[in-house]
Amino acid sequence: MRTRLRAALRREMTRPNKVGAIVAMLTCPCHAAMLIIVLAGTGAGTWLAARQAYLYLGFTLAFLLGLWLMLRPGAAACADGACRVPAPPERPNAG
Repeated sequence: MRTRLRAALRREMTRPNKVGAIVAMLTCPCHAAMLIIVLAGTGAGTWLAARQAYLYLGFTLAFLLGLWLMLRPGAAACADGACRVPAPPERPNAG
């Protein structure tokens, strides 16, 4: 169990993993409250405060999607040798 966890944490992150990490960081549900506080007194802040439950739901769903993208393993494209480039054929010396 420990070795699987270490391997998962040390793997190279693919592009979808990186996008998921960024989405998860930006849409963490705790940031919704800070967003409402920062925008307090503005029209946008009033609108967000009036729809606070939907805002938390949206942030939570986006956060979970980001976590899923970040933590899912990438495709092991070269594990089976499918992306290996074959060596060029040897040519006989003409001389």
